[in-house]
Amino acid sequence: MRRMHDYERPKLNQILKATMHLANEIWYAKKNGASTEFVVVKSAAMIVDFTGKIIFVGSRSDVPESTKNADLQIIDHGDSYIVPGFVDAHLHCPQLDVIGSGGLPLLEWLDRYVFPAEMAFVNQSVAKRGAQRLSRELRRHGVTTAAVFSSVHSVAVDELFQEFENSGLRLIAGKTSMDAGAPDELLQCVDSDVEEQGKLIAKWHGKNDRLFYAITPRFALSCSPKMLRQLGELKSRAPSCFVQTHISENLQEVSDVKSNWSKYKDYLAVYEDHGLLDRRTLLAHGIHLTESELSRIAKSGATVVHCPTSNTFLGSGLFDLRRSEAAGVRVCLASDIGAGTSLSPWQTMLESYKVQALQGAFYSAGELLYRATLAGAEALGMDQNFGSLEVGKSADFVVINSNRNLLLSERLMVANTPEERLFAFMTYGDDRVVEATYAFGREVYRNH
Repeated sequence: MRRMHDYERPKLNQILKATMHLANEIWYAKKNGASTEFVVVKSAAMIVDFTGKIIFVGSRSDVPESTKNADLQIIDHGDSYIVPGFVDAHLHCPQLDVIGSGGLPLLEWLDRYVFPAEMAFVNQSVAKRGAQRLSRELRRHGVTTAAVFSSVHSVAVDELFQEFENSGLRLIAGKTSMDAGAPDELLQCVDSDVEEQGKLIAKWHGKNDRLFYAITPRFALSCSPKMLRQLGELKSRAPSCFVQTHISENLQEVSDVKSNWSKYKDYLAVYEDHGLLDRRTLLAHGIHLTESELSRIAKSGATVVHCPTSNTFLGSGLFDLRRSEAAGVRVCLASDIGAGTSLSPWQTMLESYKVQALQGAFYSAGELLYRATLAGAEALGMDQNFGSLEVGKSADFVVINSNRNLLLSERLMVANTPEERLFAFMTYGDDRVVEATYAFGREVYRNH
């Protein structure tokens, strides 16, 4: 097994002291009533206290006198920019090596590529290595919070949580539940599945205020009525747990759900009627939802997670953001690795922009930054804690720089506004632009 380089290891044992981070500009999105505001701080300074909380954000000329003589560690990021840590609200840990497996629509793609990859995670060493690789890649791409599907194996969930506890990132994750519609090696007795999840919840949910459990039925076609009933009962016993699943990703899937669950009025009702729809539910995709379903999702407070690179790669359809917004539905962004084609939030934002543009809607870079940061925190009910760079919030942020991408650097030289510069990062950006990633005030990645 390859040894980690020093720059890949989070510095969790470092003694934190108050720090002041200096950068060219700080960019973040925040809500201003019903609208989104793109905030720009020029000649920027951000002060983080020893607990990892932001205590000042503003121009260097406005730094309070009371802090100027304090024992601050000054970290000058030069001509770099700072943005909030990204939130990836839907991805699959066992599917890193599935990325780029093309040629099939969703259901056939699962059979040929995904299920074999997930079978391997019964092996603890495979699961451990998979968790380490995912944590490494998220840090390299500036993702500080992720909602992750593990495999059906408890050992894999344990390894995933353990790695994220070590990495310093925030994790929402769960054991994928399946007792139908997959190879026998991935099917589990309902009773043993729920029993194992109870133990995982007791061990991990809420640990360190950054590790959280999600009840995770893969989707309606992979679960029997008994399984969904017992998962709903598990949710009622552990109401603070999240629920994450898939819905209305593919037209054939929607049709099959209608046939297999014919006594339910629609796809959403399969989850709704089993007690799996509430404020803490993350519904991946939601491309083909009906107006009734959108209305009920909005009423529940659940979130639809838009996965644009996955949807276009599998030919699943074009998610209509305006339609969901009009219905009052929460929407955030995700990579959906491995159907998704990049862990880079920049590429996810760019693909979302394209998907909406194809439908006649042109979103600004600031609006897309909101979907990739604060909207994800809102989906998790944690927007008071992170998602934007405001006083009192956790210092989860990414230092970005164009110096490893010549065309991007040249483009920034002729960009006239901060939002134009942000859009350039969105268009050219990948892991190369990430200079450093900080979570809870600690540096967890440095691009040497």
